[in-house]
Amino acid sequence: MIDLTRAALDADQADFAAMLAASLPGASLHEDVGVAWVDSGLPDGTFNFVYRAPSGADALAAGAARVREHFERRGVAFHWCVGLRDEPAGLAGMLTGRGLGLAEVEPGMGLVLDTPLPSGDEVSGLTIRPVTDGQLLWQWMRTWGCGAPDQVIELWYRVYSALPYGPGGPLRMFVGFLDGEPVSTVFLRVGADAGAVHYVVTRPEFRGRGIGRAMTEFAVREARAAGCRLAVLSASDYGVRIYQRLGFRERCQVATYLWFPDGRNRTGGEGDAT
Repeated sequence: MIDLTRAALDADQADFAAMLAASLPGASLHEDVGVAWVDSGLPDGTFNFVYRAPSGADALAAGAARVREHFERRGVAFHWCVGLRDEPAGLAGMLTGRGLGLAEVEPGMGLVLDTPLPSGDEVSGLTIRPVTDGQLLWQWMRTWGCGAPDQVIELWYRVYSALPYGPGGPLRMFVGFLDGEPVSTVFLRVGADAGAVHYVVTRPEFRGRGIGRAMTEFAVREARAAGCRLAVLSASDYGVRIYQRLGFRERCQVATYLWFPDGRNRTGGEGDAT
């Protein structure tokens, strides 16, 4: 189960990299000495990342140097997740030695979709709608942002506008409305065998009402209906208890390292997952 969860989270990164490269003008995939990364052409490190790496220390060291050189030349941020692959013990030190800072460590969690989900209390007035057009996508972004700078929300809107979101596709985004007001988000990336749940976010003033659980459960049911045998996610401190109550179990630790062209290190992230 540990390897299945890690492998599914790893595959989800590779799928997202391919989706970005196929959808965004200026985005491209790169590989050198066994390390593969996506350059989205954008300044946000969320969309520039390593998605495959070898297990050998020498190849990793050479690859880490190559990735750092690439993004340093471009002058844009990138990230590298540790814990999803077979990696030498010194990888973290290798990354920090090249100027990457530890942003966050989150548990990678998995849920086998062969048993019924625990039943939860219904959230009165909550309606969950799929994102099918630009207006709903904008509502998703504003709700997800929860006060994030406008330029961040606008950049993410431009990115996701170009991606193949929609019911029945590989990227399914959902907005939770409480009595008609957008209050929560989630999205699901559907892979070959697993569904990866991301960005379970509820506006702060509406938390504590079971909305996050309802949104997660909805995404998990979507994954099961799509034929997935496993649901995976990485969890924030706030979200981990919600996921445990749905039956998710911690299977690995995922550490995210970030590099910025100005040398600053980030200490936290947005939402529950990449």
